[in-house]
Amino acid sequence: MPTRVVFLGGGHGALKVAKVLRPAIRRGLIDATFIDRDNFAVFHGFIHEMLCGKLQPSHIANPARRVFPPARFHNAEIEEIDLTAQTVTTSRALDGRQYELPYDHLILMLGSNDDLSRYAGTAEHAQKLKTYWDCFKCRNHIIGMMEMAAIEIDPVERRRLLTFVVVGGNFGGVEVASELQDYLQLLTRTEYPSIRPDEPKVILVHAGDRILPELRQHHEPLITWAEKFLATSGLEFRFNTKVDAATPEEVVLSTGERVPSRTIISCSGTAPSPLLEGLDLRRDKRGRVKVDEFMHALGRPNVWAGGDCAAVPHPKGGNCPQLAIYAMTQGQQIARNITATVEGKKLKPYRFTGIGDACSLGRRRAVAHIKGVRFTGLIAWIAWRLILLSFVEARDRRIRIFLDWLIWPILGRDSINIRMDEPYGIRRQHYELGQKIIREGEIGRRMYIIWEGEVVVTRSGPNGIEVLATLGRGQHFG
Repeated sequence: MPTRVVFLGGGHGALKVAKVLRPAIRRGLIDATFIDRDNFAVFHGFIHEMLCGKLQPSHIANPARRVFPPARFHNAEIEEIDLTAQTVTTSRALDGRQYELPYDHLILMLGSNDDLSRYAGTAEHAQKLKTYWDCFKCRNHIIGMMEMAAIEIDPVERRRLLTFVVVGGNFGGVEVASELQDYLQLLTRTEYPSIRPDEPKVILVHAGDRILPELRQHHEPLITWAEKFLATSGLEFRFNTKVDAATPEEVVLSTGERVPSRTIISCSGTAPSPLLEGLDLRRDKRGRVKVDEFMHALGRPNVWAGGDCAAVPHPKGGNCPQLAIYAMTQGQQIARNITATVEGKKLKPYRFTGIGDACSLGRRRAVAHIKGVRFTGLIAWIAWRLILLSFVEARDRRIRIFLDWLIWPILGRDSINIRMDEPYGIRRQHYELGQKIIREGEIGRRMYIIWEGEVVVTRSGPNGIEVLATLGRGQHFG
């Protein structure tokens, strides 16, 4: 009877596990099942290009039915993990009907979620980039802001619509901010003649004094080159600054500055998957599963973990960073060690120390280091894009991405806004002290119930502002 392996998650690590386990599955040694809520795996290295119209949205998603066989794929929501009974319970999207899958070996590569506690209003008002649907929504939101600005005559609201705040000066934040800056400038020249090129503004908010903290230990010259290059792009920076709150109309910074904006894109802060809560597994202070050098969850020889949800010891000390290349190589090592376990062979420790890093800076420029060798400019941009392309598992997706790269400089970038209307029902919103929720004369479209704090209702009169009522918790208006 083959050994039953159940894999939870569908990210970068899943694709490599499936590839390495393939021979053992075909030989009948292993029966593998991959469980994920989506039937595709997103390649996050190209998110910034999808957001800004260089790549079609579906082209950054690897179809599960093409990359996982001969392993089984189980498209459902993970509801419960029972480590004692060695079962995983799932539910289907249609009606919540549940299924129970037994396992001999369990692999946890559940990734991470956005940390919604980073600042007030994150959950309600920040654009997040963790899931495919978050990214797709953000892409359409950006175009939606340009469309609304094109018809807006109020200069205050127009400025609000055309100000985009990106939080986080790491690789992801810099790539999104720099690509967005170029994209908005291009759109004003080609698609939106009523918007001047100097009107769209992209602001990058970073808690540190320099961008790209991932490079600070060994590659300071790359940071210097990146900062000099970005200084010519028009991108604005707020260093040594954090976001205190996000609201529907402005971003409140730790310096006291209030930035009028309808768009805040969160590229900083992650939290562990809620599926790990309550499991009898040892975890670090960040909530990640602790594993040994062989990728076992500590004290659980038949439970393996990797990627963002695991604290994997780095061969040179500390823990591995939360980067796609590490998730891929950890997935490979887990698959090799499970195969070795089934065959009664000796396990091998995880020894990957990285091949390099890179960050795209827009305008066909990047900074990169590969095996200690530094590259900047156009060479770095081309080399790293080709390396990233090689990581895409589905051959048809590699071809589609490459064709998109060839086509968009000729035909232009995509600027279609496929609206994703918010469902009707109760939604939370966050406001800061002194903010206006509804202005006199505006058309009200919502009923507001006060959850916390107070709201003052006023009216303009011949003698100035008249206070009509002060409302508190549980009261409503609108």
